[in-house]
Amino acid sequence: MRAVPPYAPRRPGRAILALAVFGATSGLIACEGKVGVNPMGAGGNGAVTGTAGTGTGTGAGGAGSGTAGSGSGGSATGGTGATPVPTTPAAFGTCPSGGGEPGATPLAKLSTFQYRNTVRDLLNASGLSAVTTEVAPMLAAIPDDSTLAFRGLDARISTDHIQGYFNVATAVANAATSSSSRLTALAGSCAGTSPLATSCLDAFLASFGKRAFRRPLDATELALMKDVATGTSPAPANAAEAIRNVVVMLLMSPRFVNHLELAGTPISGRADYLALDAYEVASRLSYTFWQTLPDDALLAAAADGSLGTDAGFDTQLDRVFADPRTRDTIWQFWNEWMRFEAFTGFSAERPAFMALAAGENLGVAGHDHWGDMVREMRDLTNLYTWTMPGTFAQLMTSDLSVTRSADLARLYGVPAWSGSGDYPRFTDGSRSGLLQRAALLVSSVEQTNPFHRGAFIRRALLCDNLPQPDPNSLPPGSLDPPPPSTAMTTRQRFQAKVEGNGLCQGCHSSFSNLGYAMESYDALGRFRTMEKVFDEQTGALRATLPLDTSTVPQVIAGDMRPVSGPAELNQRMLESGKVEACLSANYFRYAMRRDPTRDSADACAYEAMRGGLTSGGALAAAFRGIASSTSFRRHKVGAP
Repeated sequence: MRAVPPYAPRRPGRAILALAVFGATSGLIACEGKVGVNPMGAGGNGAVTGTAGTGTGTGAGGAGSGTAGSGSGGSATGGTGATPVPTTPAAFGTCPSGGGEPGATPLAKLSTFQYRNTVRDLLNASGLSAVTTEVAPMLAAIPDDSTLAFRGLDARISTDHIQGYFNVATAVANAATSSSSRLTALAGSCAGTSPLATSCLDAFLASFGKRAFRRPLDATELALMKDVATGTSPAPANAAEAIRNVVVMLLMSPRFVNHLELAGTPISGRADYLALDAYEVASRLSYTFWQTLPDDALLAAAADGSLGTDAGFDTQLDRVFADPRTRDTIWQFWNEWMRFEAFTGFSAERPAFMALAAGENLGVAGHDHWGDMVREMRDLTNLYTWTMPGTFAQLMTSDLSVTRSADLARLYGVPAWSGSGDYPRFTDGSRSGLLQRAALLVSSVEQTNPFHRGAFIRRALLCDNLPQPDPNSLPPGSLDPPPPSTAMTTRQRFQAKVEGNGLCQGCHSSFSNLGYAMESYDALGRFRTMEKVFDEQTGALRATLPLDTSTVPQVIAGDMRPVSGPAELNQRMLESGKVEACLSANYFRYAMRRDPTRDSADACAYEAMRGGLTSGGALAAAFRGIASSTSFRRHKVGAP
């Protein structure tokens, strides 16, 4: 046997085999450019049309937070260069009689967020939590998923992904076998004896291997791993090297980096329509609600067969849904749907903006207004989803102030909540519900942009398509915001920009009025009845103008009833049922990581959620309900 220190990290020849195996099977990872609807978040004062173009590259772009929080902003690059078509409620069609079959489930890689969670939790479950910190730089280097739509819909993979996976696999393997204590924590005391005993390897594959693959290894996989551990090309020098080689192979396997659902039982003898096996169901539960691998209890329920029964499934669903990680996942849905990560920050260098923000401590060390605004949204959605529990209508009309931030409470003109007891209320009718919170109202500059606000409501919350003009067909200056005026309000300036212009007005008429109703709030999200106009260069107050927030929003096309402002707009949106439908359509895409198939069981899942929300059902029950749908425990194979 070669003289190799027993715990020295070493690059085995098998590592190259691991990369070759992954590369040979990389067709298992879907490589698509279409990632969904363009974002329209609470941004600055950019294009008047309120639409955002897609990228033109083909690389793995996007920027994400890596945590189920408010995100770290950034920009998404890549894409197809064309405007992707959003999924609207109409795309689901009708629930077939008898429930029908689910839509085809495309092969999907672990999202980058899921991949990072999976590596972390695999190490934690193996007694190697310290290794997570050591490999953090390699995990951070995995390309983030695109934010053009829900991150989970980004199925693209690049050489940067493959290299990143390889770097993580080798770093984990090196760190996990770098000392005798780590090696035995990972593979048992038997791994301290060389050569590696067959029984020791079997036990390691039955524990670490099972967690990594989210199921027991089959006979072919076991034979491959044993060859890697004990083979002759070249033979590992000692037990540490044998375990190291196996770890690299496991973490580089398509079984690890993908959601592979291949073991199900054919339904009615059809090879393209499968009932998922118990381990696949365990993975669907954990990745849908936790964004990570199944825990030992789920794997045990799969092993003993109980997860394959309706009663056993319901028991595990109750447990999984009650876990705090589900709250993080549902918050991430709100976070991505509401596009909070699209906000680019306040323009504190602009004199006019700082004049608007005078007295608000904005930009002062120790004050984080944007973070406070996003935390308020998380606290508000948590309150009506988990604490009460409440309904979507209550969330959309709530007059409770849940912020504990003195800065945000000052901006709202209410006391900060103490953390216990009754919540302060907006008793003057100045704001109510989700849409009138600062995180959905702020702008990067001192001016509001009613086109942005209206387009966001129309597209993101009502799920209506907005035509996007060809920029080459627009006259010069069409996409520039109208300059400030001491004689005209923002609404009047924006109206003048498009009225009388047939090319612009036809599109803008579908969303501008929605934005005009929200002019009751300034660029910081403060309620106002008068608009202040500041000199952009000096910050001097130049004019104070009366506001008009009355409008005909046409939440439903052709409904010409007017509203006087945002509170009535909230009610009109709830009346329409469109917001509940839009939430249901978006949550299906987020949870199932695919677009629906029309007139299939997907429509039944969507309709169950929409119906529950519109009839006053609890928000938590609506989110949980996706797992009770036919689409959840079955797999339909698409056309090759």
